[in-house]
Amino acid sequence: MISLVVYTSEPLNAIALASLVDSCSDVCLTSVMADLSTFASQVSTNKPDVILLSVDGPLDWSLLHLLHRESPVSRVVLWLHEIPAESAFRAKEWGVRGILRKSLPAEMILKCVRRVHEGELWFEKTLTDTFLSGRTVRVSRRENQLMTLVSQGLKNKEIASVMEISEGTVKVYLSRLFEKVGVRDRFELALFGLRSASNPADSLAATPIMRSVFVSSASSSEPMRRTANTRMSRLFSDPVLDRVAD
Repeated sequence: MISLVVYTSEPLNAIALASLVDSCSDVCLTSVMADLSTFASQVSTNKPDVILLSVDGPLDWSLLHLLHRESPVSRVVLWLHEIPAESAFRAKEWGVRGILRKSLPAEMILKCVRRVHEGELWFEKTLTDTFLSGRTVRVSRRENQLMTLVSQGLKNKEIASVMEISEGTVKVYLSRLFEKVGVRDRFELALFGLRSASNPADSLAATPIMRSVFVSSASSSEPMRRTANTRMSRLFSDPVLDRVAD
C-alpha cells in the first residue's frame, strides 16, 4: 500500500483527490493538508511514501529542504500548472522525483504516484528534452550574490557597496558571469537570476560555496526577452540596459 500525503490550498482539489484515491486499492491517502505551517509536521509524523505538493506560485525551496529533512524517504511530486525549465532542473537536483501538470487527466495522478513510488522519475518529455539540450554551470556564492543583486535592480555602485568591492571589479565580475552563464547583458542576467533564484527568505550564509544552475539552450532567446520585458522593466529605471554599465 502506497501512503500519500497531499498539500493543496484548494478545497475542491482536496475533495476530488479524496474521491479519486478512495476507489483505489493500492494507494492510501493519509492526509490532505491546507495549512503549510502544520504540513511539515504531518510529513514528519507519517513518513509517507509519496508527497504530492500543490504549487500555485514560486517554489518555496526552504519548504522542499524542510520536507526532505523531516522525511528523507518520502518522494516529492510537485503538482502545478507550469514551471520554468531552470526551476524544474533545480527541483530535480533538490530531490523532487516528479513534476505533474494540473491540466492532466485525474488518472494520471495515480499513475504518477505509482511510478514515483517504484523509483522512477516523472518529468514530461518537453522538460527532459530541455535538460538534455541545456547545460549546467557551477556558480560560486559570490557569483550567486551578484546575480541576486542584479535581479533586484541594483546599480553597479550599489552592488559595489553591498559586496564591498570597487565598481570596476563589479564590471569585471559581471563580464565573466555573462560569459559563464551565456547571457548578453544585465537584463538577461537578471532574468536568469530570477528564474534560478533561491527562496528570497534564504540568507546568503545558507547558500552553498558552489551550486549548480541550469542554463537552457533558449535562455537568451528574443521571445523570452519580450515576454519578460514588462516584468523586468519594473526592476530597472533605465529603459536601455548596457552589457555591463548601469
